Amino acid sequence: MEKMQKVRIIRKNDADSLEYEVGDILDVEGTWYGGVNVKGRSGIPLSLDREEYEEYRQEPRNAAGQEDRTDMQVRKSGGIDPYSYQLGVMDCFCEMVASGLKTLAMSHPFSDRQERDRYLEDVKRLCEKYEILFYPEDEALLTALFPEEANRNRPLFLFYRKKETLEAYLSLKKERKALLERGEYTEKEKLRLAHAFGRLLSYPEDGIERLIQKARENEIRR
Repeated sequence: MEKMQKVRIIRKNDADSLEYEVGDILDVEGTWYGGVNVKGRSGIPLSLDREEYEEYRQEPRNAAGQEDRTDMQVRKSGGIDPYSYQLGVMDCFCEMVASGLKTLAMSHPFSDRQERDRYLEDVKRLCEKYEILFYPEDEALLTALFPEEANRNRPLFLFYRKKETLEAYLSLKKERKALLERGEYTEKEKLRLAHAFGRLLSYPEDGIERLIQKARENEIRR
C-alpha cells in the first residue's frame, strides 16, 4: 500500500488549537493507532484523529495554474468545505460582538492576504447583517497571549462595534512597536500587553492566564 504523504484537514477536534485549521494541508510524519502524526503551523508535532483529515493528492491544474476542484470532491470527503467553515466561524464571532458578549473578535488567521481577501465581500455582508464594523489586519498583535510563530505574518479580520475599540487595539500595537525599538520589550511588558489584549478580547483573567500558559508550553515544545 502506498504511504500517505499529505493530509487535508476536514474537521477540527481541538477548537482551541492555533496549530491547524480546516483546509490546511499538512505533511505526514508518521502514524499512530488512531490516525496520523503531522507538524502544526509552527512546527509543533500533532496527533490527528482519523475523522479530522482525508488523504490529499495534488489535483490536476487548469489553464490558469489553479487546482481544478469541484463541490463533488468536497461532498465525497464527508466534511464541510473550508470556505463555509471559516465563514461560519466568522458569523459566530460577529454575532457575539453584536450582542455585546465580545468587545473585539478575531477571525482565524489566514495563510496570506489573498486567501483573506477572498472572504471580503461575505465579511462585508456579515457586518451589515449584524450592524458591526470590521478591519482587515495584516498581522495580529503579537504578545504572550498566543504563540507568536502561529500568528506572525498571518492576516485576519477584526470585528468590533465601536471605533474606540479599534483605536485601543492599534494603540497596543504602536506601544509594542515603540518598546521593541527602544529595546524595552521585556517579559514583564510582554505579559502586561498580553493581559491588555486579552481584556480587549473580553477574556476573563483566568482565561488569559490559561492562554498565556498554553502559549508558553507550545514554545517549549518547539
